[in-house]
Amino acid sequence: MINESDQPLTIQQQIQLELQQLKSDMALDFVAVALADANYRDIYWKIALGANSERYKKITVRMGNGMAGKVLQARRPHVVTSFPEEVQDEVLEYPIFLVESLRSGVGVSVDSGRIEQKESYGVLLVGQREKRLFSRQEIERVEQAASILAALYDSITIQPLSEVMHSKVEMLQSSPLLKHLRNFRAQGVTCELLDQRITRLPDERQEQIATILELLVCRCIQSHAAAKIVLGQDDGGHTLVEYECEGVCHLSRELFNPVQEQLIALKCNLEIMVEERQQSVRFTIPTRLLLDELNWN
Repeated sequence: MINESDQPLTIQQQIQLELQQLKSDMALDFVAVALADANYRDIYWKIALGANSERYKKITVRMGNGMAGKVLQARRPHVVTSFPEEVQDEVLEYPIFLVESLRSGVGVSVDSGRIEQKESYGVLLVGQREKRLFSRQEIERVEQAASILAALYDSITIQPLSEVMHSKVEMLQSSPLLKHLRNFRAQGVTCELLDQRITRLPDERQEQIATILELLVCRCIQSHAAAKIVLGQDDGGHTLVEYECEGVCHLSRELFNPVQEQLIALKCNLEIMVEERQQSVRFTIPTRLLLDELNWN
């Protein structure tokens, strides 16, 4: 395959062209590829066409979780026709749908053609921002594109992915933090869990995070204010927790005195911003460091 300058296209360019062709052929709003990490545990969205922003790059999904995780665990297409109604209590486990305002989507695994390659490379997702019923032929078209992508990845992969057997892949369980976030949503707080690495922390750590968030949510509810919690990643790879509150909801350093122990244990530095009708709190959690501590202990 040659580009306009008579030079062979790079693998990245060929992947981009295949995604563009798929998006055009199926009149899609969104097409993206997520790849699994070396341990076959976390999944990261790497390429996206039709994205509203670059927030998708800050998403980390756990194996077995949401669209990408379910596809890689089951190795079969996963279809969502009506989001969020279809997934109910699992809304927080579909961050790519939340970030990109998707209503319908199909995810298929990008499976290597190599016999020695035991795991998939990742997931190909196509999505629509309005409700769409994908036909069997359309799902097959997505699978065909995934096969082409797999062949391209095969051509540049020297060694197979880490041979972590699927029996060792953790089945998704509701983490303590996830349970709290679901409860916050039930109380009317908008929540986005983009960095799902945080649900692999020990229960004690997750409860510490939840305690801090609960303090903020309680203040919000008492003030009858609208609030939003986003757990994403910053540029340094830390989990960035952002809390925003609109309305009369007075935030101050003194408010956090009851959770000083949790803030210190999590190595958090609070940043409080106060405007006339909007207040926000930001703090980072060194999730990667905390997970490393877990592995060494």
